[in-house]
Amino acid sequence: MKDVVFRQYDIRGKVGSEFIIDDVYDLTYAIADYFMQRDLQVKVVAVGMDGRSHSKQIKQHVCAVLADSGFDVLFIGVCPSPVLYFAMHTMSIDAGLMITASHNPKEYNGIKICFGKEMVWGNEIVKIRELFKQKKRVNTKKKGIIKEYPVIPAYIDYLAQQFDFLKNMPLRAIVDCANGVAGTVLPQLVRAMKWQHVHLLYEEVNGDYPNHEADPTVEHNMQDLKKLLAETDAQIGLGLDGDCDRMAPMTKDGFLVPGDQLLGLFAQPIIKQHPGSIVVFDVKASSALIEILKKWGARPIMSATGHSLIKDTMNKHSAILGGELSCHFFFHDRYFGYDDGVYAMMRLFELILISGKSLKELLLVIPERYSSPEYRIDCDEQDKQSIVDEVRSYFEQQKKVKMITIDGVRVVMPYGWALIRASNTQPVLSLRFESDTKQGLQKIKQESITVLANYNDKNELERAFNV
Repeated sequence: MKDVVFRQYDIRGKVGSEFIIDDVYDLTYAIADYFMQRDLQVKVVAVGMDGRSHSKQIKQHVCAVLADSGFDVLFIGVCPSPVLYFAMHTMSIDAGLMITASHNPKEYNGIKICFGKEMVWGNEIVKIRELFKQKKRVNTKKKGIIKEYPVIPAYIDYLAQQFDFLKNMPLRAIVDCANGVAGTVLPQLVRAMKWQHVHLLYEEVNGDYPNHEADPTVEHNMQDLKKLLAETDAQIGLGLDGDCDRMAPMTKDGFLVPGDQLLGLFAQPIIKQHPGSIVVFDVKASSALIEILKKWGARPIMSATGHSLIKDTMNKHSAILGGELSCHFFFHDRYFGYDDGVYAMMRLFELILISGKSLKELLLVIPERYSSPEYRIDCDEQDKQSIVDEVRSYFEQQKKVKMITIDGVRVVMPYGWALIRASNTQPVLSLRFESDTKQGLQKIKQESITVLANYNDKNELERAFNV
């Protein structure tokens, strides 16, 4: 394994050049040793996987090593990551591994690691990397067993009970499964809920993602959904990502709703029931979200980007709700607090039916801002931080500028803000800009291009930022 695969909150990389399948044996022995170091009483480990072409081979290596290390292994099948999390919260399971690269392209794969009910991330991933380099192995005479134990039926039963109100709902919806593992759940859920007007798109699980990449927050990936919304009587569209922990909705007229706006919609009724509650959002979120959360009586808290980082911040502050621009949503209200695209979809259906409004009408409560999408610029891993530091130094020389440095640098100016940060999952820089006016947005983009042109072609940046 290359060092680059040991990321902030999972182990992930390009199969063959970064993530080496033959090294999965030693990697899993390191993970097993890590589990034992944390708690000698660990006995049962659940393993799930997505539909990528190499996931089955990785699963076989993982399960064999875990059993050889003395753990009983429950293989829960091809399933969404949230189904593994559901198992961790509802069954007697000590740890879990999910074989997936989430929304990354088909040539990627990796492993998400759970211990107890929490994700393993940050310095704990570093510990596993060091154990891997040491070729650490658990020495035990007792061998574990491998048992198949499908969890999807229990997960669907749980959702059907929680959202009994939605059975036979009249809402007309199209759900793009993107050939990801949402296809292992949605057809059964549609039948269980007796939804006559919910149409599934690309529900066949295919880890080559033949129709489009499984990232619903990218406009290009949602073109087929947008076309169907225009051509049919469907009232709303929804996209799910590769491992189904994210959900992004689209209005009837084809507007792809950013995660910060949707977080605002989720927050409003929760805050009404729980005044003064804490809502956590990531550093990419619009200032409009902060404004309305304060207006409604919530306590908004900004976090670094990343599902594990958001959950950690939520736990520290006992937050009731959290979310990211990338459409990860975390409900402690009526749920377990992990990110689950299908559960978020159900909560959105509930909002629409209770309000009697369309998604577009619900969004009218969000104050208007001129916000860019998230731009992602290719950048070598070793250069990412130095470029972020250069941008920070440039803007520090200006007057009336505030720096937020919890994740990269968010430069707050009197007329808007600019964010540049290093992605935790890919060799890219993540950027977003916002202003109260169109002119202000263009000015912020131009200033950012000025400093970034030291590293990237200026004309390419202008095209990328639509300047």
